[in-house]
Amino acid sequence: MEAGTYFLVMVTVLASLALADVPNYNMNEKLRKKLLKDYDKLALPHRDQNGTTAVEFGLVINGIMVDETKQVLTLNAWTRMRWQDPRLEWDYKDYGGLKILHMGDHELWQPDLTLYNNADHSETDHYGNVHLVVYPEGTVLWVPPSIFQAECPLDLTYWPYDTQKCVLLFGSWTKNGWEIDVQLFSNDTNIYRGWFLKYSHVWQFVDGKMQRIVNTYQCCPEPYITVLVELNIRRVSPSFASTIIVPALVISLMTLVQFLLPLREGKRITVGCASTLLTLLALFYVATSVPSLSYSVPIIVKFYGQTLVMVFLSVGVSAAVLRLTDAHHPAASTPPPVLLKTVLTGPVGSILLLQKYMAKVGHSGGGADDAEVLEEVRPVSYAHEWLLVAAAVDRLAAFAFTAAFVVTLIAYTSAL
Repeated sequence: MEAGTYFLVMVTVLASLALADVPNYNMNEKLRKKLLKDYDKLALPHRDQNGTTAVEFGLVINGIMVDETKQVLTLNAWTRMRWQDPRLEWDYKDYGGLKILHMGDHELWQPDLTLYNNADHSETDHYGNVHLVVYPEGTVLWVPPSIFQAECPLDLTYWPYDTQKCVLLFGSWTKNGWEIDVQLFSNDTNIYRGWFLKYSHVWQFVDGKMQRIVNTYQCCPEPYITVLVELNIRRVSPSFASTIIVPALVISLMTLVQFLLPLREGKRITVGCASTLLTLLALFYVATSVPSLSYSVPIIVKFYGQTLVMVFLSVGVSAAVLRLTDAHHPAASTPPPVLLKTVLTGPVGSILLLQKYMAKVGHSGGGADDAEVLEEVRPVSYAHEWLLVAAAVDRLAAFAFTAAFVVTLIAYTSAL
């Protein structure tokens, strides 16, 4: 008995709820027919009042992709647009308290806001086909998912840790400012990131600003309104630390190690040639990774180029040092120039840390434990003097390479 009573009560409640929904549904259809009767979706909302339709415009970023070869930014966003349409006003009390009405995008007027610097000129339909929300006071809210492809010149100076600034220009394609007054959504200049914005993409959204610009021209008295959207995006490149930065440091250190070897060590040439080969391979890899832009050369490319020159010069210096310390050199019987000897045995020699070689100038050869003592084929005094010259050349090259490496490294890292 109790089960039957419970079942009867439930049936009664469900039936009452179903019947209660019928008037609301009927009111919705009634209101739609009333509003769309004689409605012209091609005409401006304020045409009867000869007024201006104010359209609020805003963006929510959901995704960013960049075609670096074509220098094109693809922006996945939700576009927020809101305007007033007096033809869509109603008294919600007359329609069962109905305060929200959903209309198809093919049924109502929509502003023709277009991306001016569109990269794909054959495709100007940026917005998805979604419903519009209408309120009793005639306010229309439209938030379609949108895809924008804008031209964005890239500055790859600090690649692969670069931050790019892309500009998008929006405005009405056919209407002037007296017909459609484009304004910022809720007068907010900020651009917000959406819930679906992924952090795993190559590019991350940093921040953005919107600006309303009013332009007038000598030919025409009416204003033309443009919304300037400025986006700052940052490249996310964790793998480049291992594939680009680490090889550069290793090659530089290998070249420095070359100057630490003894002057008469033939392996200096081997180390220099190995560094040259590694630099060429790394430079080739970087060249295939960086887009070819005529006005922007990454610092890392310049760094590899300078490293290649310095490594090549270091090989030449090592060859020259080995030649100067060769006891069978034809100039073995000829002393170095007096002025050069005077300079190297003075304060300059002390600055270059040549005291070890300065002390032996003019004396006989050193002990057997001296790894850099020359053979007795040429005069001993000349041998040590040429050894001093070779050491000076080696020190100057080492200091020059170290200075160039440090300056370039500081210039690169300070800009990150």
